[in-house]
Amino acid sequence: MIMLICGSFVLAVLRELTIFNIIIRSTSNIHHAMSKRIVRAQVVFFDSNPIGRILTRFSKDMVVLDLIVPTVVVLISYGIFRTATVTVALCIVNYWLLIPLLLVLIYFVYVMKRAAQAMVEA
Repeated sequence: MIMLICGSFVLAVLRELTIFNIIIRSTSNIHHAMSKRIVRAQVVFFDSNPIGRILTRFSKDMVVLDLIVPTVVVLISYGIFRTATVTVALCIVNYWLLIPLLLVLIYFVYVMKRAAQAMVEA
């Protein structure tokens, strides 16, 4: 039992480190791309946009990527992992639950396709 708890803890820490590593790398890439475009912008851009607005945009994007996105991604990944493990455990206990699970999965795929179509059409 202790090995299971330790293994779960190690996997959770590895998941968190992986997520934060990916997010830090993506934040750095976005900041680099933004600063590269600003440096290469024409003078007309700086005439129409005050420096305060440019700095605010940089800081707002970085705050969102550094503070909000990691928390949301961790919570979503935890929810997905929890849902998957509960589903597997229930199907092991009662294999008849596979039938409604497949029906729900088919319905979920249908809803996702309709949502994707709606987003493309909008």
